[in-house]
Amino acid sequence: MRGGGSFSMDELQMLRDLPAVANVSKDRITYSNAFKQVCVIRYLAGESPTKIFREAGLPPELIGYKRIERSVARWKAAVLKSVSGSSNMSNGEIITELVNLYVHAVTRKEKLDDLAGIANPDKANIGNAPHPLDGANVSGGVYIR
Repeated sequence: MRGGGSFSMDELQMLRDLPAVANVSKDRITYSNAFKQVCVIRYLAGESPTKIFREAGLPPELIGYKRIERSVARWKAAVLKSVSGSSNMSNGEIITELVNLYVHAVTRKEKLDDLAGIANPDKANIGNAPHPLDGANVSGGVYIR
């Protein structure tokens, strides 16, 4: 997007193919809820927003460094509102609570999909999936896995 411009056709297609992107238009990206949640968890664990975006296939040079910072700050504020008592909790405790909420939401969605008979070949087995924080340095004495 580089400074408020719009995406080329090649950039649009590249972005559409990314799991982190829910929707993209010529001048706007909507990120998946899962990406936003994992992004905040990794950010609270000490990772840089640009590293997280880059690893998701979202080059900061294309998205814009400032947009990445603003997005992560906005998502963090929204997510922290969902964690009761977060103002008195360490980042490690907040991360643990967020991971628990995320796993609960994914499990609930899978159960509802099964009840509705919705086949999902991409369905992740949350118990065997690699943890989004594997290798992350989480302070506060809280071990996550």
